[in-house]
Amino acid sequence: MATRYYFDIRNGEELYADRQGIELRDEETAAHEAMQSLLSMAKGNPPLDKHSLLAFEVRTDEGPLFQVSLDRGITRR
Repeated sequence: MATRYYFDIRNGEELYADRQGIELRDEETAAHEAMQSLLSMAKGNPPLDKHSLLAFEVRTDEGPLFQVSLDRGITRR
């Protein structure tokens, strides 16, 4: 039986709730989907001089499960 997973987007301090979700077979599949989607999003969001989190916060109707994230900041030496 499939479970509905929601992929809320965190972009810095902003959180954009996924109101639709997607049905997937398990949490491992949801983690893979979150990582692939995050990498795709990162391609369109250039690194910043200040550190800023880009993430998917994954949840089900039962509550939060995990976060897949990427720090888009540049640390200059």
